[in-house]
Amino acid sequence: MSKSAAILFVHNEVDTIGWWLAHHATIGFSTLIVCDDHSTDGTAAALSNAATLYDIRVHSSDTTLPERLDRQTRFHEMALEQGRNEFDWMMILAADEYLHFETARSVAEFTAAASASMLPVNWCLFGSSGRTVPSPFSPVETFTRHGLLSLPDHRVVRYLVQPRRIGNTLPDPFSALERNATWSDSRILHFAAGDHESFLRRNSSATPDKAWQNFDRNDAEYTGASRWLPESRRIASSIVQASLTDLYWRLKATVTHADRAVLQDLGLTPAQLSAPSSRRTPPQFHFCMLGQTKQLMRDMQMGYLVSVGAGEMNFGRYNPLIMALEVSDGDVWNACLFTENPLPGRYLSLPGSPTLLPMVPLHVMIAENTVLSPVSGEEIRIAIPGHALSKIDATTALYTRMTSFMVLTAEGHGLADLLRGIDRLPAPDASALGCAIAMLDPEDAERLAQTFPGLIPRSLMPVRPPQP
Repeated sequence: MSKSAAILFVHNEVDTIGWWLAHHATIGFSTLIVCDDHSTDGTAAALSNAATLYDIRVHSSDTTLPERLDRQTRFHEMALEQGRNEFDWMMILAADEYLHFETARSVAEFTAAASASMLPVNWCLFGSSGRTVPSPFSPVETFTRHGLLSLPDHRVVRYLVQPRRIGNTLPDPFSALERNATWSDSRILHFAAGDHESFLRRNSSATPDKAWQNFDRNDAEYTGASRWLPESRRIASSIVQASLTDLYWRLKATVTHADRAVLQDLGLTPAQLSAPSSRRTPPQFHFCMLGQTKQLMRDMQMGYLVSVGAGEMNFGRYNPLIMALEVSDGDVWNACLFTENPLPGRYLSLPGSPTLLPMVPLHVMIAENTVLSPVSGEEIRIAIPGHALSKIDATTALYTRMTSFMVLTAEGHGLADLLRGIDRLPAPDASALGCAIAMLDPEDAERLAQTFPGLIPRSLMPVRPPQP
């Protein structure tokens, strides 16, 4: 069977590196060879955790070379040289470049009939789609508008190459500028603009506004790459949960050893970890089904949510959704949404929620009967039959599903409360920890993310909750 590898040189791309890895694993690269250029934002930690799940070979750049371009060139040469006897096809890409096939289902299928040793794939320059701030969703989902085919930048190419046949010369992205671009069978989704805030942060141009105008192309819409999203989300969810498991063990060590340096970074003291709970009684939870005469369920065959009546019930196919609401005196209640029976996949797909966990954290506005994402602050439009929640008995099975979350949040939703919960939780539960983080005060979550860079994805970072 054909073996292939994507090659990436990366610096400070923690917000999107998981999506890049997930996408290129999805389209069929056997191996991902990544060089981290001594990132300071947690990219290295994200890569390390991802490499425990897939064939991702992580390198560090050669710091004896003072110029980043020289370090990148040396890595590219090394990767192609070392891959010559292992891989049939290899491709050099950047962190904002996503290979896409129009009809082929994988790298192997795309290259199967190739006679040439180098297959050029043209850029397709995507703009911001009007987005100004970073998104927790995949770039493929977030940015769907691009420049017209006639744009000169689209003549830039990336090459799928046969390393045994190309010699020692690196593929030149500017070698086809005299030829018209084509997207008939493939394209490089080039998210060079991204959102405006991220673009300005990473762009070192003396004229960033001019560079932004060049890259922010939104002339036409394209959603063909969305076909990769279900699998790339599944892979990305595995990476997210591996990082959360790593975070659990690091927090466990911090609490166990009362690590003063780490606690100081978190704005805490050892005394706060041993302080009694400010809560007089443990929180109470209401368990609800979504709907009355009909119930909202996950269709396990089709993978989406459907309303099912009592006469249509088929428990081999339909998995009921349960909402656990944390009782509060205020108008905003924390809630977790999960399926009654554990999912065989890695996460519960809910339109509008970016969290990629089997349990979805939510904020419920009780008076308005509105459900919001604590991460985006935006409304989650769940089609609850009859717009009603039906309270059900709190069975042992339901409490078991919620035990880890209840342990983590038993004393409240502050950072010290979370660490005391970590101390009591005997084993990692990535889903429960992710939900607890999403319900932290945003300032607490930011301190946690800065202290443990790369372990908390943007898809779990909370926004400030709405005021009653």
